[in-house]
Amino acid sequence: MATLDLFENANVIAENKRKSALLSEALQPLTQHARVKNLRERGTIFAFDVGIDDTTFSRRFFANALKRELPMRPIGKTVYMMPPYILTDDKLLLLAQRTRKTLDVTLTERIE
Repeated sequence: MATLDLFENANVIAENKRKSALLSEALQPLTQHARVKNLRERGTIFAFDVGIDDTTFSRRFFANALKRELPMRPIGKTVYMMPPYILTDDKLLLLAQRTRKTLDVTLTERIE
């Protein structure tokens, strides 16, 4: 019951909607990326597909994300993010910025 009280009293759902809108706007530049397809969201979960013919993409993206302190784990050529509710606006904007940087680095690094 305490968890439900927290959601009601702290206005968590409204705050999550606001944060989701903020992150959605911050991720919009990804829609202009030549390799990004189908940026989408459901609530506070975001995903996009990467147009690349590389079976090592998810492993390399994951490694590059960790270097940038992003807890992201792509599945195949799809990158998912489900940020914790406690992230501040500044951290959400940083998440969007580092996601783009991680994608660019992953796509340009040399595959050995």
